[in-house]
Amino acid sequence: MNSPKREGLITECKQIQEDSTYTAEIHHIIAHKLSSKAFWCKLIPATITILSVLALIIGFPHWLAWITLLSAAVTMLNVFMESERTAREHVFAAKNFTVLKHEARSLHETYKDFIDENKFYQSVKRLREKYNMLVQFTPPTDDDKAWEKARQRIKMGVHEADFRSATSEDRPEG
Repeated sequence: MNSPKREGLITECKQIQEDSTYTAEIHHIIAHKLSSKAFWCKLIPATITILSVLALIIGFPHWLAWITLLSAAVTMLNVFMESERTAREHVFAAKNFTVLKHEARSLHETYKDFIDENKFYQSVKRLREKYNMLVQFTPPTDDDKAWEKARQRIKMGVHEADFRSATSEDRPEG
């Protein structure tokens, strides 16, 4: 039986695991949204530029040059918006929180029985400090829609390992 101190440390590990799960999922959702936005913001102006230049070459009216100029301006704006860089920052954050989630889970589920209470305390404290540091140095996750989508995905069990949620009917025979 675990002591009350050990139970508190286990609870803290579970909290870090859950916090990391949510934070990682939100960062993944925001990164996907920003990557999609960056893709379309590059593709659409480039396509418009190609089509309007082809139209000018073929002999369409010269006012089409203004469309080419406008699409070039939009392309320049996209470069300065840096959606791709921000998306990469969110992916990096998501990966770091995912690693932390797994560290917290493995500590309270597996390793806690093999270390003394003081070592367990130090390990949990290190995880909490790591989580707090990541929160300080990663991009903000102030997107309410991303938060709600992350919550729904987590509640659906997308982060639950198959062997944990498999019923006897789902397990392969043999």
